[in-house]
Amino acid sequence: MLNMTTKDLNRIKLVLVEKKRTAVWLAGELGVSPVTISKWCSQKTQPDLRTLSRIAEILGVEKRELLTED
Repeated sequence: MLNMTTKDLNRIKLVLVEKKRTAVWLAGELGVSPVTISKWCSQKTQPDLRTLSRIAEILGVEKRELLTED
């Protein structure tokens, strides 16, 4: 069995907390399912770059603030 480690690629969950917003609110703003936001926050899937730009715009942050640093 392979040892798979989860690498956080985005900070969406943290930025939502910092901005005092919920995943349900963001889902409504983007017109996507709350399940989709949950998958992004838990690193199960990642938004595409266009969506990431839209998230940054909605939250009033720079795109780089939504990405983790290596």
